[in-house]
Amino acid sequence: MITPRNFPTHSFPPRKVELFKSLESWAEDNVLSRLKPVKKCWQLQDFFPDPSSEGFYEQVRELCARFKELPDDYLVCLVGDMITEEALPTHQTFFITFNGIRDETGASATSWAT
Repeated sequence: MITPRNFPTHSFPPRKVELFKSLESWAEDNVLSRLKPVKKCWQLQDFFPDPSSEGFYEQVRELCARFKELPDDYLVCLVGDMITEEALPTHQTFFITFNGIRDETGASATSWAT
């Protein structure tokens, strides 16, 4: 299993490490202050029927019937958005493997790791 400790370290040139280090307080003041607590963020499954609920299959059939009315362009955009949203943690995890901002523990309090 890959954990933050055994992620390969990617290298920034020294000037970029210096740049990111100089921006840590800016990120803390201007980015972290805008983040919602994880428990208040919506998740994709919040908009779909609960598989353990009674009537789940009926609710899925109902959704499928409603989706049939959507033009293909809408469905393509929806799928693209879902893929992008699902990949955001991957982008963030890759970002914190760079030297200078690397999260060694997986629980770093630095603004970039947070």
